[in-house]
Parts: sequence; C-alpha cells; structure tokens
Amino acid sequence: MVRKSAVTGFALAALAALLWTAPDASAYVTSVTVSSASSIDLGGGKHGTTCAYTVTVTGSANEYVWLYDSNAATFGTPQFSLGATGTGTSTWTPTATGTHYVQAWSYNGSQWAVIEVGTGVNLGSACVVR
Repeated sequence: MVRKSAVTGFALAALAALLWTAPDASAYVTSVTVSSASSIDLGGGKHGTTCAYTVTVTGSANEYVWLYDSNAATFGTPQFSLGATGTGTSTWTPTATGTHYVQAWSYNGSQWAVIEVGTGVNLGSACVVR
C-alpha cells in the first residue's frame, strides 16, 4: 500500500520539475526610444546637454523598469511601471557630450538606445545643439 504522503510528495516533485523546465513567460522590455524634441542641429546632432528629452519605454503590461545612462545624465523618474498599456515615459537630460547608452532594464531583460550628444544651449522652447 502506498502512503498518501508519498504520493503527495511525488506529485509536488513532478510539478516543481515541470515548472522549472517550462518556458519563461515573464514580462520584458521591448524598446527604448528618445525623442529629439525641438532640437536645432547646428552640427552637434539632435540631442544636446542641458536639454530635456522624452524617453519612451515599451514592454509587457505592468513591467517595472529602471532607467540608466552609461554617461552623465539625469532622469525625471528613473524607475516606474509600464502600466496596463505596457508603455511608460520619463524625461532624460544629458549633462555630458559624447555617446550615451540609455538603457531600460527589468529583471527579465533590457533594451537600450544609443544617442550621440553634442553641446546644447537650452532656449526653453528649443535646444540649439552644436
């Protein structure tokens, strides 16, 4: 006669093995874009220091993401949920020229945008980039 606890233990072990080998259906980040807003390119590119731009992140609904810049910059909201629509935004203000990797990451992966930043002159309604 097989004991009930042995059957239960076997069933739990089988379920754990099944879950361990099941494909990952986790949430994720699919894209990161940075607007060029109302920049005026005078040879320095579409993004300039001291000027704010909108970062848009898309992915799974309700995914929680963190923003990171490989160079010097600030974010209006560095961490947020993508909400029910799977989209979220923040502001990004680069403080150094050069190449910036603007990354949105979650525990299930990340995506990034590569942005070249020139010297910006923030005019309030526009940004002159040289």
